[in-house]
Amino acid sequence: MAGRLSGKIILLSGGTRGMGEAQVRGMAREGAQVIFGGRDRAAGTAIADSLDGNAHFLPLDVTKAEDWRAAVAFAVGKFGRIDGLVNNAGVGATRPLVDISDAEWAGIVAVNQNGVFFGMREGARAMLASGTRGSIVNVASPAGTKAHANLVAYSAAKAAVIGMSRAAAKELAPQGIRVNVFIPGFFATRLLTETASSAALDRGAQLTPLGRVAQPEESVGAMIYLLSDESGFVTGTQIVADGGYTA
Repeated sequence: MAGRLSGKIILLSGGTRGMGEAQVRGMAREGAQVIFGGRDRAAGTAIADSLDGNAHFLPLDVTKAEDWRAAVAFAVGKFGRIDGLVNNAGVGATRPLVDISDAEWAGIVAVNQNGVFFGMREGARAMLASGTRGSIVNVASPAGTKAHANLVAYSAAKAAVIGMSRAAAKELAPQGIRVNVFIPGFFATRLLTETASSAALDRGAQLTPLGRVAQPEESVGAMIYLLSDESGFVTGTQIVADGGYTA
């Protein structure tokens, strides 16, 4: 039986841990060829080796436009096109507004906003060049839609992701390219555990109406839906998987 992504060529950033790794594995199981990037070469190589030729790792620093161009060129050179692009890479930081340094602000924006822009731009260029009616999925956060103290820089970048995605969806729709946003709530990823205390994680579970923190694998179904032909009439919108946190 063919998978939901059978024959699709997917390029994903931030694929060496957490939700990104879970998504790489899930997409490969559904029949996609997945090209995924990240900074952890050892982890990326191990993941690719475990997926029987259905996944291909390459180093990718999303803050560098030239890295995105190289990743897109690799995908197109090997498979002829890109059907789906996932901007998953992100960094987090909790800091009071008055304590955010110039370097911290620039670093968060570089990854969470500029990285998404570079990925969308290069992915869209490839889709337009090949005439592919593709799907772009950008990962945001409830912090982009709901006020959170001590998250000014992170909130700003994630709100920008949502705004850029909606604008790109309008612009690319006539060419059949869809752009959507995936908004995960509290997931047990290293990004969350590295930037929050155990008490904060417990608080996240308490704030979630379903009463728990999600596992990375629980992000896979929504992502596969947005990349598949099942969502062919879905663009310019958001899918939220937050256990009711923003309800």
